[in-house]
Amino acid sequence: MSSACAISTTRPGSIPWRGGEHVLNGRHAYSYVNSLCSAMMAYLAAGSEKHLRAARNAFAMLQAQSYATGGWGPDEMLRGPGSDALHDSLTNTHHHFETPCGSYAHFKLTRYLLRATGDSRFGDSMERVMYNTVLGALPLQADGRNFYYSDYNFDARRVYKEARWACCSGTLPQIAADYRVNLYLRGPRAVYVNLYVPSTLQWEDDGARLLLTQVGDYPFEGKVSFSLEVSRPISMTLNFRIPAWARGARIRVNGEIQPAPVPGQFAAVRRVWRSGDQVELLLPLRSRLEPIDQRHPDIVALVRGPMVLMPVKPGLDTSIPTLTRAALLNAERAGTREWRAEGVTLAPFTELGDRPYTAYVKLA
Repeated sequence: MSSACAISTTRPGSIPWRGGEHVLNGRHAYSYVNSLCSAMMAYLAAGSEKHLRAARNAFAMLQAQSYATGGWGPDEMLRGPGSDALHDSLTNTHHHFETPCGSYAHFKLTRYLLRATGDSRFGDSMERVMYNTVLGALPLQADGRNFYYSDYNFDARRVYKEARWACCSGTLPQIAADYRVNLYLRGPRAVYVNLYVPSTLQWEDDGARLLLTQVGDYPFEGKVSFSLEVSRPISMTLNFRIPAWARGARIRVNGEIQPAPVPGQFAAVRRVWRSGDQVELLLPLRSRLEPIDQRHPDIVALVRGPMVLMPVKPGLDTSIPTLTRAALLNAERAGTREWRAEGVTLAPFTELGDRPYTAYVKLA
């Protein structure tokens, strides 16, 4: 497990984050979020409760100043609560989230917090950043061109950074090598399914060999299926992360409906598992609107499940799409990975290609 160097402006033993004091405004985004991983390692390795409280409080501050994509730190700077910084950044910069580096720090921090607390909402945050930022990064090129910033401007596009071999050229392959450790977590006679990605998990428990296979087209479809193979019947618990937005989620085991899971928690299914057992997870992918901040409720992002659907623009300098709340919420599927609302195409960050877009729209 990797750790990060600690960056602190406080004397030893004095951690303002422990009490909720907001000390992030004006700090370099990636450096300070990365330093929280060191706080979590102080807890995981030494049991330091004050470092756990510091990391949890600081993470809450971070979420309060994040975009709908989960990204943070316009122009690589963290902002204070209640300011217009995020709203103003939609027109005054194209540098909204230092994507590979920021995602790498975010994944580590949320994984450590998830391990320490069992709070599935840290998994929700990790998932949101994964689908809306780094999975849409342009591929690293042999000549050192690299994708650096996610752009959420009203006139946005995905481009390579001018400088070659910037820091994000190193963290992108680290994410590619590391992301699989985020899929599942282990507990005593238990497995926690954190991310819904086609995969196979192999492990041993109490002398039994187990194989859990996951398939599906999540997050474009809400159905995820699991099959289990075991060397002998074994009593254990499979825990499935139910995102906080997934109201009405359902779980079936061998076709039998299970007690209704609670959004924002792990749903525990404990039983004696046998080879051939099947689990079906249904996560309703309802659409919702998330404003850029409380002061600008008419500037919104359309979110479906964990994905932000971004309006595609006919040209880079064309006007910002203006859509009604009803039109956005009732956007219709137009192919497997695009939607349409009043003639406007919407697509997730991973599917934009080289088309100009905007992450946010103004409500009519």
